[in-house]
Amino acid sequence: MITIKFFESSDVDEYINNAKAEVEDLFQMYYPDSECELKVDKEEIQFEIIFKDNWSSPEDIDEDVIRDICQSNELYCWILIDNKMNKGYFYDEDDEFVYR
Repeated sequence: MITIKFFESSDVDEYINNAKAEVEDLFQMYYPDSECELKVDKEEIQFEIIFKDNWSSPEDIDEDVIRDICQSNELYCWILIDNKMNKGYFYDEDDEFVYR
């Protein structure tokens, strides 16, 4: 199963809920059948916005959509296959957005 996980560090409920609403709206414009789940870990001060759908491979997911969501919401993203990281989208030490 392929899962897309957007995440960031925060424990501010209003920020987390606003980020979830915005990311869910944007992501589901392109993938309307995807299911969205929010996980908040107050101890680790981190939240995750997780999407699941019937993608057959990570290549089914538009990299530009992921990049735009990450950049506009200052989030990181992992694409996982069977809960193992396949691709990552994040800012490097030079504050450049990279994909690996």
